[in-house]
Amino acid sequence: MTVVAVDIGGTWTRVADVARFPTDPDYDRELAMIVDAAASTNPTAAGVSFGGRVTSDGTVRVSLNLRGYEGRALGADLAAALGCPVRVAHDATCGLLGEAFAPGGALHGVERCGYLTLSTGVGAAVRLGSTVLTTEAGHQLVAGNDLPCACGQTGCLETLVGGRALAERLGRPLDTVDDPGFWQVYSERLAPGLVNLALTAGLSVIALGGAVALRGDDLWRPLWSEVARLSRYNTVEVRKAGLGGGAPLAGAAVLADGPAPLEVLH
Repeated sequence: MTVVAVDIGGTWTRVADVARFPTDPDYDRELAMIVDAAASTNPTAAGVSFGGRVTSDGTVRVSLNLRGYEGRALGADLAAALGCPVRVAHDATCGLLGEAFAPGGALHGVERCGYLTLSTGVGAAVRLGSTVLTTEAGHQLVAGNDLPCACGQTGCLETLVGGRALAERLGRPLDTVDDPGFWQVYSERLAPGLVNLALTAGLSVIALGGAVALRGDDLWRPLWSEVARLSRYNTVEVRKAGLGGGAPLAGAAVLADGPAPLEVLH
């Protein structure tokens, strides 16, 4: 079985170790580039990590950063073009699958765990025993936050910690921000969201991945401190994604292979 893994993010797309290119907001152009790169591997199955909500058959339901993809049958279109079965899931769900089942992942053996991607947007998934569920933890409402979110709500966590939302307000990308004070405030905003996610789902461990989470001690030292301060009733451990930015791609490969005995809910 030859599996090809694809990761379609809000900013970048990766096709296994074959290609990496900016994600095209035009669905048809993006599809053509993916097919061109993936076809060279002669796949017998494909797994796709996608930065948005999808249905069980791989149709894009909601994609706040790629609006032109909404309603498109991504799974069926890729299956027809590649001539093989294709499974599609949210990028956070794939991130969790990668961290839980791929070599080097940070969630091996943890049956009640979560994965949060901090990148262009904020995505989350949880594993509860044999079930993996995509959540909208990035759109939990934060008291006192009056910032409008792309989802239509006001006050979402994503407006405070999402890469695109912050870059628009700062006028520069987050990877250029080295001020420790900024990351202290960032951690103070993110930590309650993580603790809330752990409390509501009964999680013992949450792994963080995505471009923002790949920062060094600027983020991690204050974040670990703040989570420890808040996490009293249901103690949660926050870990760096063991696979770094490769977690969604690794999870897409797990998805294509069939993550039995797990049930993946979209």
